[in-house]
Amino acid sequence: MKKLLFVAMPERAKKILLTGILVIFSVPLFAASEKIGGYVDHAEHRFVNNVWNFVKNFQNWTNVGGNQWKEIQYFWAEPFEFTTSSSSFINSMDLDYVSGHGAPYFIQTNQATSAGVDFRSASGYGANSGGPLKFLIIESCNTVTTAPDVAGDWWTPWTAIFHGLHQLVGFHTLSNSDNGIPNNYANKLRGRAGIWQAWFEAVDDERYWIFNPTNSDGSAYPGYASAVMYNSTANDTLSSFAPTPASGANDMTTWWQY
Repeated sequence: MKKLLFVAMPERAKKILLTGILVIFSVPLFAASEKIGGYVDHAEHRFVNNVWNFVKNFQNWTNVGGNQWKEIQYFWAEPFEFTTSSSSFINSMDLDYVSGHGAPYFIQTNQATSAGVDFRSASGYGANSGGPLKFLIIESCNTVTTAPDVAGDWWTPWTAIFHGLHQLVGFHTLSNSDNGIPNNYANKLRGRAGIWQAWFEAVDDERYWIFNPTNSDGSAYPGYASAVMYNSTANDTLSSFAPTPASGANDMTTWWQY
């Protein structure tokens, strides 16, 4: 699968608690303890499967190089987890895995009420906004909109959440889920593969399991992956990651499959 790099440098340029009860988990007090969150759209059960098949690989503290990673939060998604209370949810984790219905820049949190989050107006994520979040993984259709999907400026909408966030990965097309991608992706990350590189590889690995049908938008099963990051963070892994990047669009890079 081809991958195309587009770089823009403007001048200014996570147990799902079905009861809804929040449980406080203790975390070992050492610098290399990294927390994983999972958040699931109130919709089809496949979204539960997607998130569980990733976070199940981190039920205990898991060593990846010099760091330890563990699932700490696993909740039904709610808008406040991404916005007004992000400091206790999304932005209190180091890596988040989210799954649900999506649209450009958008993740649904409840299918019955059509509730969701538009990342163009969401809270900022990352160390520059008071949280440790480095990696945001969204398994949904179309959410990670990037250069081939808009005319011209693809980067500015993402500056709302890139406040120390290192990488955002997902799909820029329709996507098929409840398959091998999340588990495969987790295993690649545990093996120290790159964050966005392992995502693209897991998507491509899934593509080889069937006779490559085409989605209604022209993308091949299971869809085409995309990622937004900074050049300085492009080689991040669970084992090693770059220093916190500055907020904004300078040095922002996108990769996508087609």
